[in-house]
Amino acid sequence: MLRTDNGAALRLSDFADPNDAVIAAIELYGPEAQTAAAYCAMEAHFAGRLADFRLWCEVFRVFKTRFH
Repeated sequence: MLRTDNGAALRLSDFADPNDAVIAAIELYGPEAQTAAAYCAMEAHFAGRLADFRLWCEVFRVFKTRFH
């Protein structure tokens, strides 16, 4: 696990941009990218990673506003 200088665990939400995450999801998952983002949000939620959950919810929102 990556850690910050003060020893805290580094989270995806600490450095990820939702717009960049949308592009990466499309490149990785193609037409299933929006579904993959929703699954990532659910996994983060159930794992108790609130900051990552919020990031993936924002990614999902970007999908909905850009592609619907």
